[in-house]
Amino acid sequence: MTLAPSSLPEASTGVAVAGPSDPRTGRTAAYALCVLVTAAIFAAINRQILVLLAEPIRQSLGLSDTQLGLLQGLAVTLFSGLAAVPIGWLADRFGRRRLLAACVLVWAGATAACGLAPDFTALFIAAAVLGIGEAGLTPIVYGLLPDAVPDRRRVLANGIFTVAAILGAGVGIALSGALVQALGSLGAALPAELAQAVAGLEPWRLAFLCVALPGPLVALLILLIPVRPAVTPARPGAAASAGSPSWHYLRQHRRTVIGIFGGTGLGALGLAAVSNWLPVAATRLFGASPAEVGQGIGLGYILGTLAGAVAGAWAVRRLSGRHGRATPVRVTVWGLALGAVASAAMLMAGSALQLYVLFGLQVAALIAASVLAPTLLQDMTPPALRSRLIAVGGLVTVSMASLSPPLVGLMSDALIAVPSGLQWSLAAVSAVALGAGAALIRTAEAPFVYTVDVVRLANAAADEAWSGTPGVARRPL
Repeated sequence: MTLAPSSLPEASTGVAVAGPSDPRTGRTAAYALCVLVTAAIFAAINRQILVLLAEPIRQSLGLSDTQLGLLQGLAVTLFSGLAAVPIGWLADRFGRRRLLAACVLVWAGATAACGLAPDFTALFIAAAVLGIGEAGLTPIVYGLLPDAVPDRRRVLANGIFTVAAILGAGVGIALSGALVQALGSLGAALPAELAQAVAGLEPWRLAFLCVALPGPLVALLILLIPVRPAVTPARPGAAASAGSPSWHYLRQHRRTVIGIFGGTGLGALGLAAVSNWLPVAATRLFGASPAEVGQGIGLGYILGTLAGAVAGAWAVRRLSGRHGRATPVRVTVWGLALGAVASAAMLMAGSALQLYVLFGLQVAALIAASVLAPTLLQDMTPPALRSRLIAVGGLVTVSMASLSPPLVGLMSDALIAVPSGLQWSLAAVSAVALGAGAALIRTAEAPFVYTVDVVRLANAAADEAWSGTPGVARRPL
């Protein structure tokens, strides 16, 4: 699910307001958006190369499926979730541009370290650092966009970045597959000295080193993004008075929080089971090459994303008049349920192509489910508590998703005598998790509507307080 944007300005806890010195224009906003989308695609390539090359890595280092699951789950996903909250706090305190540039350098360096890892331990540590570096991408970007884009264009910019980041994951897989294929003939195109230097590197190691190279340039482009200045409110602490304390909110609305965050976490667990293990299954069971896997899954991801966005918009139009404030919940439930059906159908797939098609259908269903994710999260959380509560939800989601790769690996190792044991494992874990997530979110529909009503009343009171406070501008929503 997409995180809601933070509204704090860079390197300040004050409220940003537009003024004569505001550097945000259409041209600078376009530059900022292009750079941030580039960073998202760069992160997707760095992350997906580890998934795409899982089978060559396993063979080279003699890893088990359980160890592969630990790499993709605990090393990347869990460490990413644990690091997100402190990185977000550091970004608010010391500047989002600087922290995002530092994150880019960290994950690029970690990607290169993955390519040089001699054993499982070194690879696990490098993958964990990669996850930590990428943890700052989404919270920092959604916090930085309001400071880099004019207020009237912020919603559009959020939408463009979100779709571009989702599509970037598919593009990242496709580009990674093409890179692996191109590396086979790289030696003949290089000067003799350089060709000799890389001759001893296995193709998968060389791929990691290549995708890490753009890191410093991307970091520099991020530092050059213009942002608007900030001013401090005339009455310190006014923003904090607009909402209730976090623990009071969590106690009062625990059924909403458990249902939405828990169901979302189960959905992430189900998606991770397929996205992390499908490349391995296509390679091991059907003999697909890394390039073929990258192209097949990448195309399925891109087409599924486009189809899911259209389907989600259609579902919103059809259901909003009937279900009102509960529409985000209903759309999410139907998307997760259809994703579970696509996962179950993978049990019957007889070729890599059929796996790619079913994966595309699953992506379409889950993208449709997440169309209203920002609205759902924003509606259920008070503005003054929004960032920290969504960070808690993100931690729950990432923690549950991190369990998926090891779980599939353990099941696959237990079914090692079954020729299609891996296929059964990924399909079963994904289908059960997505189905359970849909059921849990469905139980939260009535509590969610109650929470939305309470938050709207609190927002109305906050608007009155803000309107009577001189020198303070209401933070953009």
